[in-house]
Amino acid sequence: MRIAIVGSGPSGCYSAQALRRAYPTAEICVFDALKTPYGLIRYGVAADHQGTKAIVRQFARQFEREDVRFFGGIEVGTHVSLDQLRAAFDIVVLAHGLHGDTPLETPGARDGSVYGAGQITRLLNGHPEESGPSPTLGASLAIIGHGNVAMDLGRLLLKRGEDFTGTDIDDEAHHALSCHLDTIHLIGRSAPTEAKFDIKMASEILDLPGVTHSYHGIGEDDGGPNSPRRELFSAAPRDVDRPRAHVHWWFRTSPVSVEREGTQIALALRTGEVQKSTVSVDSIISAIGFSADARQQLYPIDPAARESGRLERGLYVAGWARRGPRGTIPDQRADARSLAALISSELPHPAGMPGIEALADEVANASDYAAWLEIDRLERETAMPGRIRSKSRRG
Repeated sequence: MRIAIVGSGPSGCYSAQALRRAYPTAEICVFDALKTPYGLIRYGVAADHQGTKAIVRQFARQFEREDVRFFGGIEVGTHVSLDQLRAAFDIVVLAHGLHGDTPLETPGARDGSVYGAGQITRLLNGHPEESGPSPTLGASLAIIGHGNVAMDLGRLLLKRGEDFTGTDIDDEAHHALSCHLDTIHLIGRSAPTEAKFDIKMASEILDLPGVTHSYHGIGEDDGGPNSPRRELFSAAPRDVDRPRAHVHWWFRTSPVSVEREGTQIALALRTGEVQKSTVSVDSIISAIGFSADARQQLYPIDPAARESGRLERGLYVAGWARRGPRGTIPDQRADARSLAALISSELPHPAGMPGIEALADEVANASDYAAWLEIDRLERETAMPGRIRSKSRRG
């Protein structure tokens, strides 16, 4: 059996793992547009959550011991077409994730005043496609969205350099983005009991030293007296000897308009049905979701495919590319296992495809796993004091 997987992030690696179990002798090739593997884990997981990033040790085993081959720097749709992959492999799994930020549709938001959460996350993680100078977010920032990505960005931007010991944060980008920051507005349309963030993620912001907090849009009936979320946001304010930053938590609140006024941005908000207010900020980050960018629209994915993972016989879709930007990394493992079961039931025997040999010219300049190990070694050896690696932007 010849198997191609497009994308080396969590869903791609879990798919390779599950398909190796289903087809012990198969040729499995993982393609990635970047020269480095691990996708979202390397460039999407917050730098201060190294425990989550440690899953790469498990994924490394399949490249090192289980004969899964890595072809980095090969973008499907550019260097090799999807049709070429399908002509060479019995099974093709699209696991390329979602690279684009869902645009904020608020009036005025398209005039360059709003950054996408994905862009800022990639900057903080040293992504090679964000190799230009980082913007400066100014003193006051609004983050639209109450998911875990918004919590990550709020926490990372409020932390100081010394808080990142043992991480792989891009210090240059972090300093440029946050050097003047002293106020963050975290704005979400749901009540505290319905907000998408995990309690642990919100608590990490609330526990930051030197940061004070205020709350807007919390109702008397939010969750009852013993609700963990109610307790989280109704606790007495912590005493802070030397406050250095303040976070405004806005619940039941939506942006109404974005209007630039000189160097400032007037962000009009509506809390509940009638209460309106305007906050003046220097920058806005939209953290309302992710979508496929033009490079990732390799094949139309209809609702039936999102449910089953099957696009056509021999062509499948996994992870965020399949279900959208939801689910944890362990969720991707469960999805990969169920998809592998579907594939193996549908395709128990190979059809005599030629495999990677048919694409020798197309992958001649690919970066293999040995090249990644060399990049990994250099990143660790050149890390600044207190950091575990200094990421190469050659990816």
